[in-house]
Amino acid sequence: MEILRLPDSTSIQASFTLDMPNTLYTASYVDLVTNVSYSASATSNGSSIATFTLNNHYMTYSGNIEFNIYRSGNNVYSDQVLVLRPYCNINSIKQKLGITTAKAIEYESIARAIIESEAGSFSFMKKQKEVIGMGLDYLPISEKIETLYKIYENGTLIHDSNDPDLNLYKISVDKSSIVPIDEIQNKVEYQKVWRDRYLDISFATGYDYLIEADFGYRVIPNDIQKACELLITDISTNSNQYINKYIEVFDNTEFRVQFSKDYVKGTGNLIVDKILSNYKNRIVPGVI
Repeated sequence: MEILRLPDSTSIQASFTLDMPNTLYTASYVDLVTNVSYSASATSNGSSIATFTLNNHYMTYSGNIEFNIYRSGNNVYSDQVLVLRPYCNINSIKQKLGITTAKAIEYESIARAIIESEAGSFSFMKKQKEVIGMGLDYLPISEKIETLYKIYENGTLIHDSNDPDLNLYKISVDKSSIVPIDEIQNKVEYQKVWRDRYLDISFATGYDYLIEADFGYRVIPNDIQKACELLITDISTNSNQYINKYIEVFDNTEFRVQFSKDYVKGTGNLIVDKILSNYKNRIVPGVI
């Protein structure tokens, strides 16, 4: 089940059709990303539909949830619940194309899946991430990092943004790594060679670093929103059947159509592929 967090959402609710009407159910659910568990309760209506209000955590962050529902202590339903942000404005798409809300949500889900298959996810999550030190004065992170909370080095807390005495590290300008707050005079940006053997480093080779932070995109980038809108337009009008499939030759006399050999490698829309190319093949700094 997918639950969209829309700009006008005041809470995140999950509704399930269960086995009995007008009955009290309890839910136990765990976020598979953060490994944090929550609970909720709801009474089913006359149509046996129970609606659970999720923790406020999901008003800010995306979630991948294992959801279990119980009646009188017995598990009666289990499902995976994804809490997601749409990659473009559902109401705007609905009005622009003159389609129903259900269709707009369906098309956005398809467009989002296409975008993620080409350029990865644009979700926003608070989680812990394990990184191995590389003997450098910065710690490369394999995904965009927005807010840094804590760092553990081999199990020892070495950074806490809420503790003035331990607030020692920050996010780099390009949000791709973690660096010391204090400026380093002899910054080590590569594996040590003989001449640099006596230089101190901030993140030792082979050390385990556990990073607690906000990862991903706090807001969906404007160009990704545009790419989503273009794909939804293609899907809703079926205009990508021929026009955007990288046609190299179209012979109207014999109705001969020749596709580019690369048409199956992209989204089917040249403009969208150009936009997504900015987010593909992201290189982790410091890794060769």
